[in-house]
Amino acid sequence: MLEPYTDGLAAGELRTTRCTACGRVQFPPRRVCPQCAAVGTREWITASGRGTVWSFCLFHKAYLPPPAPQPPYTVAVVQLNEGSKLITNVDTDELRIGMRVHAVYSAENGGPRVLFRPERAT
Repeated sequence: MLEPYTDGLAAGELRTTRCTACGRVQFPPRRVCPQCAAVGTREWITASGRGTVWSFCLFHKAYLPPPAPQPPYTVAVVQLNEGSKLITNVDTDELRIGMRVHAVYSAENGGPRVLFRPERAT
C-alpha cells in the first residue's frame, strides 16, 4: 500500500495521495476519504516537498535502537504546501512552529528516507 511512497523516496520525490472525488490531499493513504467519504478514490501525486512546521516535540528517550534517531532528537509534524501533514524529522537545532522547510532525501541506514531542513531566506 505504501510502495508508491517508498518508490518516490528512492527517486527523490515525496508522494502523497489525493481524493479524485473532492481533491483532498492526505497521508497516509486511506480507503475512505475523511472529507467526502468516497471509497477507493485515491490517486498518488508528487508533492512539492515544501511545507511548514505545524508542531514538534523533542524526545529525550530512545524508543528504537540505532540506526533510528537517538536522543535528543526532534519529531515534527510538517504541513505540506499541498495540505496533508507528515510526521517526520527536521534537521535543525533552532526549530519553531511556522518555520518553512523543504524535503531532503537519503538512503542512509537502510532504506530510502525523507527528512526536512529549514528553507534558506531569499
